[in-house]
Parts: sequence; structure tokens; C-alpha cells
Amino acid sequence: MVVRVKIRVKARRSGKSKEIIVLANGGAESPRPCIVVEPRTAEELGLWPPEEAEVYRVEEASTISRVFLLRKAVTLELLSEEGSVLSSVEADLVIQEGLTEPIITDITIDELGIQVISFSRGLWRHKEDKPETIRRSPTKS
Repeated sequence: MVVRVKIRVKARRSGKSKEIIVLANGGAESPRPCIVVEPRTAEELGLWPPEEAEVYRVEEASTISRVFLLRKAVTLELLSEEGSVLSSVEADLVIQEGLTEPIITDITIDELGIQVISFSRGLWRHKEDKPETIRRSPTKS
């Protein structure tokens, strides 16, 4: 099991939004909050193909990939099980072809106030939760 959370991604330019389950990947580093998605999700947000994007090659554990970076393109809202907004952050959108699951990076996890209790059991809490509150990762869609 891993920690996953439900996020509402709001595209700042198009105004479109989408709720998705994302992997909270503390091993994915970024200098600013960002979410990494596949082109289909970016298209649903009205951001693919990008009008303007920075193109990078990123090194991962087992591969090197090309990604498209759209700076400050989205607002991310961390959602509770009931759908209320726990926190939000302005973020970069990274589009990666071949991605199998959307992810949020280390700084994004921190900025959204996600506190991992157990990666192996998929347990977490929000920084504003009472200490006894334990949230379970939603099922991957």
C-alpha cells in the first residue's frame, strides 16, 4: 500500500477542474509545488497540447523521460473523504507521456499539510486534524 489522496485540480487559464486520486510521492523532488499528470488529464483541463511549456528531461529511478512544465498553471485542493477542501496550493503542472499514475511531489505534500502516518498501510492525516484522526488512502481509480 502507498499513500494516495484525492485532489481537485483547477486549471487557472481554462477554469476547468477535475478530481483525481494521486500518489503522494515523497521521493519525487521539486523546487515548487507541482503535480505530474498524463496528457489525457491535461487535455481534460484544457491544457494539452500546451500553448507554451518548458520541456525538460527528468531522471527517474529506472528511466529518463521528457516532460512539459507549465508554471503556476493549476490550483490543487486536497479533499476530505466527504469532499470538503482541507487545504489548497498554487502549483506547476508537469505533463509526462506514459505516466501510469498521477503524483504529487515532496514540497506539494508539505504545502498541502499531508502528514504520513504509515506508507505501508496507506494512512495519513492533515496538519489541522486532531492527533487521533487517521485517514485512509482512497482506492486508486
